[in-house]
Amino acid sequence: MSSSLSTGTISSPGVGSGLNINSIVSQLLQADFGPQQTQLTNQQNGLNAQLSAFGTINSDVSSIGSALSTLSSLTPSYNASSTNPALVGVSSDGTATPGSYNVSVTALAQAQSLASTTYSSPTSTIGTGTLTFQFGSYNSSTTPPTFTANSGTNPTSITIDSSNNTLQGLATAINQANFGVSATVVNNGSGYQLALTSATGSSNELNITSSSSSLNAFTYTGSNSTTALSQTVAAQDAQFSINGIAATSQTNTVTNAVSGVSLTLAGLTNGAPVAVTVGPNTSAATQAVQSFVNAYNGFAQDVSKYASYDSKTKTAGILLGDPTVRNLVNLFQNGVVQNISGAPANYQNLMALGITANANGTLSLNTSTLNSALTSNYTGVVSALQTIGNQLGTTVNSMTGANGIITARTNTINQQLTNIQTQFNQLSTQMQQEQASLMQEYTAMDTIVANLKNTSSYLSAQLGSLPSASSSSSSSSSGG
Repeated sequence: MSSSLSTGTISSPGVGSGLNINSIVSQLLQADFGPQQTQLTNQQNGLNAQLSAFGTINSDVSSIGSALSTLSSLTPSYNASSTNPALVGVSSDGTATPGSYNVSVTALAQAQSLASTTYSSPTSTIGTGTLTFQFGSYNSSTTPPTFTANSGTNPTSITIDSSNNTLQGLATAINQANFGVSATVVNNGSGYQLALTSATGSSNELNITSSSSSLNAFTYTGSNSTTALSQTVAAQDAQFSINGIAATSQTNTVTNAVSGVSLTLAGLTNGAPVAVTVGPNTSAATQAVQSFVNAYNGFAQDVSKYASYDSKTKTAGILLGDPTVRNLVNLFQNGVVQNISGAPANYQNLMALGITANANGTLSLNTSTLNSALTSNYTGVVSALQTIGNQLGTTVNSMTGANGIITARTNTINQQLTNIQTQFNQLSTQMQQEQASLMQEYTAMDTIVANLKNTSSYLSAQLGSLPSASSSSSSSSSGG
């Protein structure tokens, strides 16, 4: 029996020796590089947590900046109010000046309404031709009444032909022309009438002429006629007085009687004037200050979350002791207590306007104190709020701008993260090189062991093929 000795390398590490070479190499690599990997991972996690925390704080500071921008853009504005909005509504565009006005309404503006004679159906056929409409006013003291056109308007012509020569067709044509006259067909119980309504005011009475006698039933020249349109409601101006000064208006919305104030006349006052008051718009200023306080408190709460120590859980915030955070807090705290340049004597800082600091780092606003200041010196306080908005806005820019301290801090963290990634890459390269070296050594050892095993097997096989000692002795005795 013969056997050949197999030599060379083996493709599966450990086959020759029976050892788990992959596991051995992995454990050796872990022993050599594991602590470094853990250290870098912990550093990376910590820096990412800091980056996230600063992202939140940067957002908080940006919110403060938005609130300060609102403060800096405040301007004195005035609201108008009415003691009886159901009769006299009121609004202000903010440019009005403070004042009180008694408004009496003796007549409301109304539009002229005209009606045709009765027809049997909305589809009753009418004549054809052109109807021309003109706004203006009539002098009824003459016979016939004299019409004076409204110089602010132009005549409008409506063509009636076979496509629309019905009562309803005429109404539709007028409405589609969209020139300020509305038309509808009304069922009066015994038939149908065309009803026209003009714009309000005495200068918007209608003069309607026809190019064809077949349309004379739809003309109007200032007097009622049994064969033409008749007036059902007369045009009328609004008549009112402000602090006893009589005035009129073509419409029930009066925009030019009191500067910056719009009056909506909705009913007659019947001898009981409605009081209209124009006063400071303190709510806008109060809301702007409250928004700043709310934004600041969001910042203070997040700083407390990230930069404090919880004695109950014995846990330190990710930014505890961070100099950038301390700098941010100091900048804001100094800004809140700083004097406001050019502010009135009694309101030279935010504390005088009702803002106080709490023990936990947040702020509180006493709206009563602020409203008292606004009532006492409205324009002065608004000016002070504008100034503090600009002053603290500069502080915010020093934090979040391109060269701001938050920006610089986050840039530093990002650079540290980049450096750590570089170290990870270098460590990975070293591990790969070490792994290759160890695998080479253990594979060589594995090959040697495999060869030794083969040699042992070969020798054992050769020895097994030799005659045994007892057999040789027996043969010798027989021969003698």
